Amino acid sequence: MGNELTFFIAIFNGFLSFFTPCILPLLPLYFSYLAGTSITDIENNKNIKKTMLINSIAFVIGLSILNIMLGFGAKAISTTLVQYQEFIRKLGGVLIIIFGLYYIGILKIRFFDKERKYHYRNYSPSFIKSMLLGITFSFGWTPCNSPIVGSILFLASFEKNYIKAGGMMLIYSIGFAIPFLISAILLSKFVNNYKKIYQYFDKIKIIAGLLMIIMGIMLYTNTLSLLVIG
Repeated sequence: MGNELTFFIAIFNGFLSFFTPCILPLLPLYFSYLAGTSITDIENNKNIKKTMLINSIAFVIGLSILNIMLGFGAKAISTTLVQYQEFIRKLGGVLIIIFGLYYIGILKIRFFDKERKYHYRNYSPSFIKSMLLGITFSFGWTPCNSPIVGSILFLASFEKNYIKAGGMMLIYSIGFAIPFLISAILLSKFVNNYKKIYQYFDKIKIIAGLLMIIMGIMLYTNTLSLLVIG
């Protein structure tokens, strides 16, 4: 798979993950966890906000570590079952098409509609704890992020080696990290406007669904290389 295509797919999927129902509407709660206090206190205290920003970076690092490990795992399975690679590739294509149809709204899959609810409680944050939170919370996001993460993992499993498979998941994580950290930096503006941003989620889902369907068809027919530029 070409580097240009890999970069685009991975970073787009990461960006899309930010807008899922298990992340965007709950961001004020996540930032409260990472600051160890309420959103109001974060806005009114520069030191608390600095702590929250540092812990947000740690949170993203933890999430990225998990994603990279998942990329390695996907590649390991693909390598171990190399004799079934043709079948796995076609199965992956079919599943990505199903994910795309779900995102467009043609298919309804209850499991993907599940949403983890987190309730704020007093918490003493630290850099290491925030990294562990990134890992823990990403497991909690699994149901509603499965179509996105599953699609990118299938593509990562067909990369040439473990470094590229893990690298694809790292780029995916960066795609998520960019809007996440921007929201942390512009916290007050985000809190006041995130509902307006979320109203465009349905349109984003349709674009993502169409892209998934195209990727699924090309993975099934083994023609992804046709999208490589140059």
